[in-house]
Amino acid sequence: MRIVLQQSFPLGRFHATLWRASPFDKELSGEWPPSPWRLTRAIVARWYQWRRETAGTWPEDELESLIRALCRSEYRFYLPEQARQSIIFRQYQPAEFGMDPPNYKAFEAEFTAAEGIEQKLRGIAESVERHESCLLVLVKKKRAQKQVEGIIGTPLGNWRGLNPDPGARGYATNLTQDNAWCIPPDEDLFWFVEGDSWTKDLVDILDRCLERIVYFGRAEALTRIRRTDEVPISENVMPSESRTSASLVPVLVPRRDATRTDVERVTQDPLAARNIPQGARLLYARRPPRPPAREILRRMPIRPDIHLIQFALGWAVAPKQRATVRLTTRFRTAVLHNLICKKTKGTTASWSDAPASVRDEISGMTGKDSHGEPLRGPRAHAEFLLWWDGDVPTRLLVWRGARPFDEYEQEAMLRAAAQELSWAAAGPDAEAWKIKLVPLDAAVPPPPGFNGASATVWRTLTPYVPPRHHLRGGKVRESETIENQVRREITVRGYAPNTKLLSVEEKIEPPKWVAVHVPRREADARLFIGDRRGYMLRLTFETPIVGPLRLGHSSSFGLGLFKPSA
Repeated sequence: MRIVLQQSFPLGRFHATLWRASPFDKELSGEWPPSPWRLTRAIVARWYQWRRETAGTWPEDELESLIRALCRSEYRFYLPEQARQSIIFRQYQPAEFGMDPPNYKAFEAEFTAAEGIEQKLRGIAESVERHESCLLVLVKKKRAQKQVEGIIGTPLGNWRGLNPDPGARGYATNLTQDNAWCIPPDEDLFWFVEGDSWTKDLVDILDRCLERIVYFGRAEALTRIRRTDEVPISENVMPSESRTSASLVPVLVPRRDATRTDVERVTQDPLAARNIPQGARLLYARRPPRPPAREILRRMPIRPDIHLIQFALGWAVAPKQRATVRLTTRFRTAVLHNLICKKTKGTTASWSDAPASVRDEISGMTGKDSHGEPLRGPRAHAEFLLWWDGDVPTRLLVWRGARPFDEYEQEAMLRAAAQELSWAAAGPDAEAWKIKLVPLDAAVPPPPGFNGASATVWRTLTPYVPPRHHLRGGKVRESETIENQVRREITVRGYAPNTKLLSVEEKIEPPKWVAVHVPRREADARLFIGDRRGYMLRLTFETPIVGPLRLGHSSSFGLGLFKPSA
């Protein structure tokens, strides 16, 4: 009969050392594949647990029959190909709880001196008669122990204090080496057990024992193991009798003639405390080759009908507000790089080298068609914005009102967020001044202005930069005042078709210098590239309008963003 066992490790780690092997052996990598000898002993231990939990009488030879079936079976394995040996680390663990007197060294030196020892011992004996729970004696040398016992008798337990000094009480420690294997929690190990001694009754008993195995190897190696009839794979490890290569690893299996006594021996038994315990034998197996390593990217579930994607920001040096456009531009560049690479199946990552059909497909992210002409219509393309809480940016927002982001666009944004971005200009600080982006799920509410709420008063969150110069020779151009430009843009963009802009307040805060977005095709032609003066405004409408509200130069890159104001 062939039996297939399916085993998983929910914590992704299997801790086990080969039987009686030194855990500090440099060549030791932990037990892999798991030992059938270990499985047999675990099943026997759980048989006793099952019998304790249930009432009744059972045949005397039931356990012997189960052990006989396990020992006379052949074992093969399927080991997950992605399993990896863990990095070996060592840790101190508590070994024995005891007590040493604070002056133990001096005490022992006096105690082992030949002169006056009997007098000291008789004094201890007298104190024992006066106080039942007094501190006795701590002895570690055999000759001192015999002298003590000759005067005050043999202790009931070991030579430790009945009422010790609490300041000297504690755990002794030993250094433990962790030899573990890392197994993906979503991949299972399969045992293929085949033998002629199995019967239906023994298989039922095996099921009861397996369902009680909660750890395998060391106690922290939590496991689930069950018998299964669904086998999606075939064995890839087949132990053999001879070791024909140094790459073969030992596998401890029970002998066909092993008895119940052999299996149940404790590790301190002289017949078990050997490299190969009585009742076991060594076979040798070749572990499956490891597939090439591949990067597993962070993925969030693709959300349908999503117009806003948010990322939390982390940094060592907080970005300055004047670097808003520099940061959003670099993130947009990374998004387009990943999107074009995905669309062209890795043949190119540049917009200029992409086919015209691909340029049209990604126009909703670039804001231009295949010929490089800007898209027409409100909210037609993605906008990359920063949300500020005072002087600190807290989120990066990607918004598009015309249509939701598709699967390719969302994946491109998540890939771009997996890398750190610098918000500093090119120079020695560019590597140090970086931010890290963390995707936020749908449970995080959108910020004010993006949640569909309406308001009559809107105030700038990031400085508003007039799209046209409103000064000439230091004097204000009457037709291009900031108020006139704001009113014109609100009308053109269709923000308030059914209401009226009542006022535009300019001097609520001093102007700020901010960097603006410069298209790459115009970067060489413009004589002035750098900061522009931005203004903090308050707009009041006759009736409430719905956001988000963005106005002015570089409004698709984070400038001129307004928020509702009370």
